[in-house]
Amino acid sequence: MIPSWLGKSNPAPAPTMRGDVGRVTFLEKTIAATAAFTESAFLNDSLADRHGLLQVVEPRCKLAAILALIITTSFARSPLVVWGIYGFTLFLAALSRVGGRLITRRVWLFVPLFAGVIALPAMCNVITPGEPLFVVTHLGKVREIGPYRIPAELTVTRQGLLSAALLVGRVAASVSLAGLLTLTTRWDRLLGALRLARVPQLFILTLAMTYRYLALLVGTAAEMHEARLSRTVRYLSSGKERQWVASRMGFLFRKSWCLSQEIHAAMLARGFDGEIRTLDPQRVTGRDVSFLAAMLAVCGGMMAVDRFV
Repeated sequence: MIPSWLGKSNPAPAPTMRGDVGRVTFLEKTIAATAAFTESAFLNDSLADRHGLLQVVEPRCKLAAILALIITTSFARSPLVVWGIYGFTLFLAALSRVGGRLITRRVWLFVPLFAGVIALPAMCNVITPGEPLFVVTHLGKVREIGPYRIPAELTVTRQGLLSAALLVGRVAASVSLAGLLTLTTRWDRLLGALRLARVPQLFILTLAMTYRYLALLVGTAAEMHEARLSRTVRYLSSGKERQWVASRMGFLFRKSWCLSQEIHAAMLARGFDGEIRTLDPQRVTGRDVSFLAAMLAVCGGMMAVDRFV
């Protein structure tokens, strides 16, 4: 005999999260962010495996070339030269089969937030006096706020506009170059190349272990959230929910600590002596030296143009 309650055709309503209907919950945001992080990590590896200009260059020579371009960007005083280096970076990205849209999206999500906050006030005559280009607003009278003297007319000056263009261009070019380096180089090879810049061995080892096992811990967190969501019948109070989240944070901390101890013991058992050794050591070839020489020539040409512009 089938029980009467089992034969009912109306199923019980599925549980829903507290809040407005259609609202994205914190749990769903966490799972989406976890998936985006994992996708980004695999995207970097796939781009680094492409057969492009920068991908085939030995990491140490590539790092030296990128550092030379960033130093040139920092010392350049002409906005024309700085933006020229930014355009050259996009050209290198195209030759390396890295989409310019990917580089541009990553850069211009960062530049307005940090450089724009400094660049926008620097354009005005309050910060950078000079030849006025256009009037922003009329204040009526001169005001003094501490050490600053605010004129009756707030204007954008030519000198301020050039300074803002120089600052934004430096940030955009430097961030683009750094992003291009990480996108075209596998993480383990990049860490090995950092020894060229005299980065401490302990710091490099910490970065290597963090990158290797962060994805594992992030995946564990996503699996815990999905397991909780699939087994939820009735949601608890806000205090109980926060208590559950805190307990999972403690579990992840304990898991990461135990994992680090096990990894360290395994490394010592296999003869680890503090020196990082890769399975495929890179050798500098004539092609790598030619690439580095070409980049240094570009940097020298940019500095020569900067002196006469």
